[in-house]
Amino acid sequence: MRSITVVAVGLLVLSFTACSSEAPPEPQAQPHLESAAASPETVPVSSEAVSHEHSAEAQGPGGHGKREHDHGQAGHDHSVAAGERSGSIAVGDKVPEFELTIDGKTMKLSELRKNTALSENGTLVLTFWCSFCHSCRHVEHRLDKLAKQYQGRVGVIALDASAGETAEVVAEFARENGLSVPIALTAKGTAVDVFGVQVTTTTIVIDSKGVLRYCGQFSDREHSYAADALKAVLAGEEVRVKKTRHKG
Repeated sequence: MRSITVVAVGLLVLSFTACSSEAPPEPQAQPHLESAAASPETVPVSSEAVSHEHSAEAQGPGGHGKREHDHGQAGHDHSVAAGERSGSIAVGDKVPEFELTIDGKTMKLSELRKNTALSENGTLVLTFWCSFCHSCRHVEHRLDKLAKQYQGRVGVIALDASAGETAEVVAEFARENGLSVPIALTAKGTAVDVFGVQVTTTTIVIDSKGVLRYCGQFSDREHSYAADALKAVLAGEEVRVKKTRHKG
């Protein structure tokens, strides 16, 4: 009986050694939206969260080739619950100040809203975007079309909050891919925290009073969420769909 026990223990040790000899594959670095408060890994999400990975080698429709960015975090994908990040503002709240840089000029949100050349009454549409995310390639030309449609009436802007981006990089990307939508950078990540955003293509609609009226997907195959919300805001009507799950 004792010898059987010894053999069993020996087999268990061999089995454990064999399993431990295979090191897990190293995760690949993924781009991420920069947060002023905490990295996305530290933010708790619910079991309803969805996971989305941005490809650093995405090629845009205009033929833009491979882009490489060092973001200092390995194995990160963008996960977000239907309720977004804890501490973010809710639809119906007044949007607090945060800084962004557009055309080389850093300004507060309130200053941007007062730019009558951009928006007649301060209404804004902000879509989180970056130059190296494959999901942005599916949205950016529709965003560009929306910006042209409302040019001079509504400020429709691509908001780049991703770490490692520069004005020069995004300007080059826009030229190569035929984008004319204004692109603003918010490198400090405060906009990410304000709206509880963790994935690109999340879109914000702010009305003329500075109130958040819509937060969620830009669109899907069946719905034009952002465009519909904007139409309602401009018509002085209630936005029918105020919030959708952030899905890049």
